[in-house]
Amino acid sequence: MPWIEMSRNPDERPELWRVGQCLWSPRRNKIGRPWAFWETMREVQPGDTIFHLCGGSGKAAFVGFSTAASSCLSIDEGPDGPQELYRIQLTDFESLSSPLPLGTIFRENEHGLRVYFNENRNTESSKERLFYVEQAGRLQCLNGAYLSFLSERLLSLLLGIEASATPSSSIAVANSTVTGVILREAASRVGQQGFARNVKRNYGYRCCFPSCGADDRRFLVAAHIARWADLPQLRGETSNGLCLCVLHDRAFEVGAFTFDANGRVVLRRSENSTSWLTSILESAVGKLLVPGTISPSPRALAHHWVTHGYDVRDMSNRP
Repeated sequence: MPWIEMSRNPDERPELWRVGQCLWSPRRNKIGRPWAFWETMREVQPGDTIFHLCGGSGKAAFVGFSTAASSCLSIDEGPDGPQELYRIQLTDFESLSSPLPLGTIFRENEHGLRVYFNENRNTESSKERLFYVEQAGRLQCLNGAYLSFLSERLLSLLLGIEASATPSSSIAVANSTVTGVILREAASRVGQQGFARNVKRNYGYRCCFPSCGADDRRFLVAAHIARWADLPQLRGETSNGLCLCVLHDRAFEVGAFTFDANGRVVLRRSENSTSWLTSILESAVGKLLVPGTISPSPRALAHHWVTHGYDVRDMSNRP
């Protein structure tokens, strides 16, 4: 999921607590109450993309993006000593060579952003906590909106990034080639996250390898059946993914096993029959994968067979 971190005075943040290094906020305000845009920290998951909006009134700009390396932690020690805080470690920070001024984005996408704001305000339930408001006839940042969720529609309105993350994803406001390239990388990250979320949901957040049963989300992977680079037509398609634990994901990736056209486990004949890996996999031979709502793509499976040396005719015609 994508998020916006709003930091008005980024240069004042201490070492190890700077933009792109971590997200952090108090757990309570001065009167001991939680604040909605701090509580949002608890919803962030490892792998989520964070877009960094920095600067005060009239000078705010998107300066880069990073990836959440951890879920939210409650800590009792901050940069200035004992303090009750939320903290999320970040990684893979990418700085935009030409920051994207929020004022320009507001002007160029004013109509769409106003419509989005008013639709959200008028909805009966499930209102989004938006980082901007309509005030005195213009769009501006909401004071205190430290961290807010970016829906697919809002992400497109603000940055021209489509969650499908195809190679032709448009970049609406990039004012340099380098910035455009970096935002395309952001689009790819967001697309990968959406794909992973859909695949895991499809299998109920459980490894689909027979009798595995792993359901700890920290150890689950949305495995591509066919790589997006090899079959771009299946880019982002849930049917081109399997929810596997880290062990079975790696075994599938190297072709140690596959699924035939009926969804049954088949081991590669060239695998060493006495190997550690074979001893783990062989008890599942002939068993059906745990089904999801959406079945694996036959085209993607056929590509996996060919890539890893399985007999396509045999895989297609097994009883």
